[in-house]
Amino acid sequence: MTDQADRRATKDTRLPRYVIRRGAIAALIGLVCALLLELALADVARRNAENRARDDLNLLRASLQQVLSRDVQLIRGMVGYVRARPDLTPEEFALIAQDILEGAPEHVRNLALAKDLVVSHMYPIAGNEQAIGLDYRKTENQWPAVKQVIEEERIIVAGPVELVQGGLGLIARFPIRLRADKTGERRLWGIASTVIDFTLLLRHSGYERFAETYHLALSGRNGDPENREIIWGDPEIDRLDPISLDVAIPTGSWRIMAAPREGWPNFTSYLSVTLPGLVLLLAGFAVWTVSRYRRAEERSLANEEVLAALQRAEEASAAKSTFLAVMSHELRTPLNAIIGFSELLENSPRNSRVWERAGEYVGDIRQSGRFLLSIIDDILDLSRIESGRRAASIEHVDIVPLLLESATRLRVEFENNGVALSVSAEAEEIVALADRRAVMQIIANLLNNALKYAGTAANVNVSASLIDKDRIEIAVQDDGPGIPEEKLGEIMKPFVQLSSSYARAAGGVGLGLTICQSLARTMDGTLSVESRVGQGTTVRLTLPRSPAA
Repeated sequence: MTDQADRRATKDTRLPRYVIRRGAIAALIGLVCALLLELALADVARRNAENRARDDLNLLRASLQQVLSRDVQLIRGMVGYVRARPDLTPEEFALIAQDILEGAPEHVRNLALAKDLVVSHMYPIAGNEQAIGLDYRKTENQWPAVKQVIEEERIIVAGPVELVQGGLGLIARFPIRLRADKTGERRLWGIASTVIDFTLLLRHSGYERFAETYHLALSGRNGDPENREIIWGDPEIDRLDPISLDVAIPTGSWRIMAAPREGWPNFTSYLSVTLPGLVLLLAGFAVWTVSRYRRAEERSLANEEVLAALQRAEEASAAKSTFLAVMSHELRTPLNAIIGFSELLENSPRNSRVWERAGEYVGDIRQSGRFLLSIIDDILDLSRIESGRRAASIEHVDIVPLLLESATRLRVEFENNGVALSVSAEAEEIVALADRRAVMQIIANLLNNALKYAGTAANVNVSASLIDKDRIEIAVQDDGPGIPEEKLGEIMKPFVQLSSSYARAAGGVGLGLTICQSLARTMDGTLSVESRVGQGTTVRLTLPRSPAA
């Protein structure tokens, strides 16, 4: 009896140990599952917070781009007036500058002219006396930017810099070259500039309102995106793991960074509930825990779908911002010229020297109007093609006469710019199955691109050849500076423009190649670009010769 009691006692003690051991294993599994679930939820919370911050930051970026682009355009009207009146007196300049600055925001501090690279005209003078007489060539912190403006002949925004007249500012400069004389030389008259108070610019863009919620910082002095120096904001922002966006300015871009003031979320609010709850429930209800984990997994997948939708919305928002930034710049440029010259003629007495050059001003207005119309035509063309509203009229077309006709139309413009244009064909007749009007538009766009980017004294050849019995090829080849390999994949995208010192002042919104590619697709053709830096660029259009191809 004693032995049996001992065995029962031994059996009774073994059962609780077994239960405890299994319960401990279940609890450990529950702990691991709880931690994994918490990590997944914390990751989702972090990405949601980043997306909200990116949306807010995108609004600030768009505001900065819009305000700065509007302010920089103020100097274009002044440049046109100086070209017409190179002997402009300080008094005349003050009257014109007063009209230009009327209604401008208060962060635009002044307009100035530097004849022969010495500041000679200033409006307003009050508060800017120390800048008058400043010789750019003797000012170490400004001469490199001025030199760059002269060499590249385009608007360049420098800064922020400490101003001679006090304060922190951006300086937008534009070179003034007089119209060509009898020898064809365009003499450098000087520099037109406007000073923008950097602190007030940020305030008017809503920077302070966003700074209440986020740690903010700007980098990219002088529009150099590779320059990581903090030019404004929290100098230690990198330790906060910030998100960043590029802010497009006329000469390059800044980088704006942001991190929430309360910090990024590391854990969710469910940690104190899910952890002990899962540990206890898994000890007795393993099946329930597994089903709960599956539900959590489904929620995680749903969150991934939400994040994907947010990412698509963000990309759409970025595309909208890019479109608005590009169109704001490209539409304002010709409109400012039209309005500026129109107001100049309207406000000048009939017997003044301004009306002696009225013909030239009217020509500038007409040229700006045509440029504006070409931008709108490009956008409408792309819209019609992509929406399918532009139907292709496919027929058998002899390509050789189209090349000759296109070359004849543009030959004078090529000659005026010192670019040699030639036409070659493999045979007297090369027939493709295509839309005649679309082919003419593609050839014209490609030749205009070559004229714009090939550079003075370049050679451009447009040719047609037979690839095989099914396809023909039209090629536009130049021996200009070429395109870097890393940018070849970007040039077909809408609104992409490559910066080049050889680029003409014709401008544009970067839709030419996009339209050409879309037109090629409507004809079952292809468009490709080959280029090597220093050796030139070749754009090839292939078209079918028969429906079977």
